[in-house]
Amino acid sequence: MLMKSKKAFTSVILSVSMLFILSGCGSQPLSETTASNISLNSQIDIQPEQTAKTVVDDLGRSVVIPSKPQRVLALNSARMEDLFNLGITPVGKVDEYKIRQEGIDLPSAGSVSNINLETIYQLKPDLIIAHSRHHGIIVEALEETGCPVYYFDPVVDKDASEDDVIMFLADLLGKKRESENYLNHINSFAKEYKEKIAAQTDIKTAVIIMDGDTITAAQTASGFGTVLTVLGLANIVPEGLPGSSTSTFVAFDIETILDKNPDVVLVMAASNNKEDNQRLLDKYLNDSKWASLDAVRENKLTILPFKANPNRATREQMIQLTAEAILSAAK
Repeated sequence: MLMKSKKAFTSVILSVSMLFILSGCGSQPLSETTASNISLNSQIDIQPEQTAKTVVDDLGRSVVIPSKPQRVLALNSARMEDLFNLGITPVGKVDEYKIRQEGIDLPSAGSVSNINLETIYQLKPDLIIAHSRHHGIIVEALEETGCPVYYFDPVVDKDASEDDVIMFLADLLGKKRESENYLNHINSFAKEYKEKIAAQTDIKTAVIIMDGDTITAAQTASGFGTVLTVLGLANIVPEGLPGSSTSTFVAFDIETILDKNPDVVLVMAASNNKEDNQRLLDKYLNDSKWASLDAVRENKLTILPFKANPNRATREQMIQLTAEAILSAAK
């Protein structure tokens, strides 16, 4: 299956001598020779004498990393799960990660929005995967650990699919075969549900909202939004809204939702408590402001299961739970 080129991902491979010392944080190359530009879809070919490569991350920073990093730390749940899917066990976790027990049992590097830098020094990763939305304010602090840090920026990557991201990570980490096997599996898995939704419903547009003092909605360039895409649904949330560079969910008022009139509205569950979730659902169904929405009149405003969250579910589970919620609402 051909994937879209992720233009923001370009890399420069640097040949270095065997004197490059790989000892975690603070490592520096002692010499370097020739370089060549490659794109995401190019094969990264590291010769035996090469022990490091330089990549340009989404913040435009040149980052020197080992050719095949062995101690990788991802600072959000989605990238942690990507590592597991590529056959790599991270050296630590973020506290939000609740998917695999082996990940839950890892040493904590703090929460996504409050990384414990002291722990990073102790874990000695040879590569840190960071996210601009959550870690953009600690770029210098992470750099000062001496550990190589690669930043993903969803604003730069708005045209990249989850498949593109994992393919790039595979090239970065020397796990191309593992990524091909995983993507063949996940795309076959998603295709089944996409075809069911197309055959059994007339749903083509959707929105995922989070309840609160103000309504917020999931961006397409997020773990929630990409599930809609893989299921063949258009997310009504446009790109570039205020706060899009710092948060997965952005302010999205009822007037805009009424104007866009999505075929289905998925409300994130606040907990696993069925009674609480029913009260949350009733809040929207009984609100006169929402009454003119087609999704309300046709009972296509529904609660998304609590587990359907990138911090708590695998990508397969996210696809399955979201698809089943949509199919159930359409009956």
